[in-house]
Amino acid sequence: MADRDTDAALGGHLRDQNATAEKKPKNEHRWIWFVTGPTACGKTTVAKALAKNLHFTYVEGDDYHPKANVEKMSRGEPLTDADRAGWLQALAEHETAAPPTSSSSPHLVITCSALKRHYRDILRAGSEHAGDLRIRFIFLNAPEEVLRERAMKRKGHFAGANLVRSQFETLEMPDPNKKEEEGGEGDVVVVDVDRGPEEVERNVVQVVREEMGREEGDYLRVN
Repeated sequence: MADRDTDAALGGHLRDQNATAEKKPKNEHRWIWFVTGPTACGKTTVAKALAKNLHFTYVEGDDYHPKANVEKMSRGEPLTDADRAGWLQALAEHETAAPPTSSSSPHLVITCSALKRHYRDILRAGSEHAGDLRIRFIFLNAPEEVLRERAMKRKGHFAGANLVRSQFETLEMPDPNKKEEEGGEGDVVVVDVDRGPEEVERNVVQVVREEMGREEGDYLRVN
């Protein structure tokens, strides 16, 4: 929930972008990887594995849902665009402030369902306000029946199995293979997750290494 404690915790490693940027070499960018997809696709598990393996700073996007959103999902009611607007905007605003490199990685991995193209566009907008920022998305893909079964088995999460159907109704599947003018999203990598979790995690870590390596070259320092 978006409260003072959560904001303070995230603010501790997401602040003072300009001061941090001056200390970084000119050819090193700050990266944000959003791990996205419907409920029960494994966003938290994959994002934590990515953060651990590459020493990124992990941010749980669900913590920025207002209390009303959490209560609504706990009752099995799907969120509307209006419900999501404030949550997405909060994430977009926080992503543009850089963390102090002395205490945490400048690179972030953030969980967020980001089901629609419009939602992803809101998160992309951060890069327009911070020249050193690179934003990419990992979309975790699995059949609806697989995610419904997973959601039924997990405990202690406010988003239950009854939300899977509504999320698939909302979902606008990204197509990274189309050209941008044709509606493609070249900054999204689609990863199938209807396989073993360790294989999925290895795949995602490799994807991120390769993408960052192409742009950062010798200045890729994620280990």
